[in-house]
Amino acid sequence: MNFKYLFSRKNNRRFLTVIVSVTIIYFIGYLLIGKAFVPDSFTEARRQSAVVAKEIVSATGKSIENLDKIALQDRKYNFSKALSLVHEELANTKNARIKAADLAKNLSDMAIAAAEITPTKARNLAIEAMSHETALITRLIVYNDILNSLLQTLEYKFSGDIRSDSEEVQVLIKNLNEEAKKINELNELFNQKMDKFDEVVGIK
Repeated sequence: MNFKYLFSRKNNRRFLTVIVSVTIIYFIGYLLIGKAFVPDSFTEARRQSAVVAKEIVSATGKSIENLDKIALQDRKYNFSKALSLVHEELANTKNARIKAADLAKNLSDMAIAAAEITPTKARNLAIEAMSHETALITRLIVYNDILNSLLQTLEYKFSGDIRSDSEEVQVLIKNLNEEAKKINELNELFNQKMDKFDEVVGIK
């Protein structure tokens, strides 16, 4: 009997078994690493963020519309009505601050959960999307500050206060429109990034 031959065949079989085993392990590992995974906590925080952001964009649009109504009453010299609208809008700014805090909380939850997202491309898209919504919050804070300044100036004007400044009103309105436009753009960028995210993880 050729023991050398048997020994060689046995070694070959073992070697082949090792190769096959390593290949299978590598393949399984590749599937596990490459497989898309999105934590439920991220999905829920994302859903809530989208709802709040949509409300913020809508509220910003209504705010601009209300300013047009205030301007209309101003042109009609109906200062009491204009002043009433100003007070209503001041109350709305409080709700906007609450919405901003809600969005910040949801984005924080998304950021924590994003660490578990795979693949890396999807995680990076999620992070980029969140950066746009974070910038939106900053813009909203600026918008509210400008709006409060404008409403205070209008309140002075309609109350007959000497501190009113017509030129300042125009500048503030212009700045508000610019901020509102930027808020819309940032929210749209967030949605676009999340659409790409969905494609990568296979949701769409």
